[in-house]
Amino acid sequence: MKKILLLLFLISNLTFGQTKGKIQLDKNVVLNWEIQNFDKTKHTFQYCKESNWKYLCKIDNQEWFGSDFGMEFPKNELTKLNLIIGTENYDLETSKMYNPNFSGYLSSSQFKLVDKGNYKILYSFHSDGAGSYSVHWKIKNGKAERIILSRDEIYFEWQNE
Repeated sequence: MKKILLLLFLISNLTFGQTKGKIQLDKNVVLNWEIQNFDKTKHTFQYCKESNWKYLCKIDNQEWFGSDFGMEFPKNELTKLNLIIGTENYDLETSKMYNPNFSGYLSSSQFKLVDKGNYKILYSFHSDGAGSYSVHWKIKNGKAERIILSRDEIYFEWQNE
């Protein structure tokens, strides 16, 4: 019976083009997330040309993350990331975050919450096999602010700490 319910859940998510999940990072820390299939009809695109090579460089007039050199459209996008720490609830910014991983499901290994004394930092790593990027949110005084969204390797160092 459990297998049938799981199969129905997966089919319904594929049908509607979205997946949702919950990650327990710690006893009192939960991440709720939602990934949706990328819908080309809901976005605008800008192409760039370099040495006779045309590539997708902007989505909705903004640089986007989740692919190497815009070789093709994203397959999906992270549309919701909600962090709950005890009784505090934070909706985290997810704009420009495409192809958050290969499977279409987020996992706890992609995140790390670090207490810095009077604030916290939530680190995350995203990659679909290419186009890796790291995102950092600062949690302070009841507010969450995305402070890093980058492909630069220096922002991946948190994974080794």
